[in-house]
Amino acid sequence: MTDNDFWDCPPEQGIAQYGEFRLTLIERPFPVGGSVLPAHDPARAREFAAAFGTIDTVVEEVDRIEATERPPFATRADLDLVSVGCWGTVTEVNDPALVFTGGTFPLAEQADELAERFPGAVIIGSATIDYSVTYGTHVIYHPDGARLFAAGWSGERDWDREGTPQEVINAFGIGPDALERADIDLDAHPGAFPWEGLTRLALQRVTPLLRKGRTLSVFRVRHTEEATGDLEDTWIGEFDEF
Repeated sequence: MTDNDFWDCPPEQGIAQYGEFRLTLIERPFPVGGSVLPAHDPARAREFAAAFGTIDTVVEEVDRIEATERPPFATRADLDLVSVGCWGTVTEVNDPALVFTGGTFPLAEQADELAERFPGAVIIGSATIDYSVTYGTHVIYHPDGARLFAAGWSGERDWDREGTPQEVINAFGIGPDALERADIDLDAHPGAFPWEGLTRLALQRVTPLLRKGRTLSVFRVRHTEEATGDLEDTWIGEFDEF
């Protein structure tokens, strides 16, 4: 273990995989239509990061970047970089600890925690990692009761799931034309279903999607001991083909 953290491998250790990981919280009133989001609030972003369930300590803010960019992602040290944007009623966190393929689902766990803290909010997230195939986890929560969770390997039919896309469509008022434009086939099996397309449609109903011009704070953090072990297994450990 290195100084002041729970890692077993050195900071310069390379990352073996690539992925995307984002969880968005949208509180009422939902900024729909042609709304322009307020400027980023870095102090509130730091408070949000400090309270996030995968994070033990926020060490420092190391950068501010445009939301169309991402922090460096090549070495073990980069796994301790978490970006957070706070734009009025919209908060976004990008944390590699949201990805895990070991049988638990940190994206869903953190979505559940946020739902308890912010009971009137919409919570939408996706976390993916690319091996020879992609493993994805997706959540869409609407405060009126619809909750969708889906996780599994691309192309495989056997996914962990709760809720249905139709419940999301009804809760967010997504019309058939929008589904057609997004090429969403409700009859597709889970491993072929465009979950990220559905999350985008749901986001579009409650917040502007344009990311250009928004700012994110990038924090160096110490993840919790459990999250650090999951990060090491997921992003650095060897993966056995299934």
